[in-house]
Amino acid sequence: MKTKTDRGRFKILNGKRVPLCDYHGDCKNKAYKEVYPGMLKNKKGAGWSYLCRKHFEQEKKFYKNKLPYVSLD
Repeated sequence: MKTKTDRGRFKILNGKRVPLCDYHGDCKNKAYKEVYPGMLKNKKGAGWSYLCRKHFEQEKKFYKNKLPYVSLD
């Protein structure tokens, strides 16, 4: 079961609602980190987004380890 809210996509795993990665709207992996690219000078207007481990590492490398994020643990 999936639902869509204003903050992203979620699915129910073991009775808990967990966020899904929203990388370009096509990744269906469980989210690993919540990032805030809007804090970077070239991504103004962008809000929090969820990324899976693969896409988080990809974005972190792109921004040279300066990607602001929060753990979902």
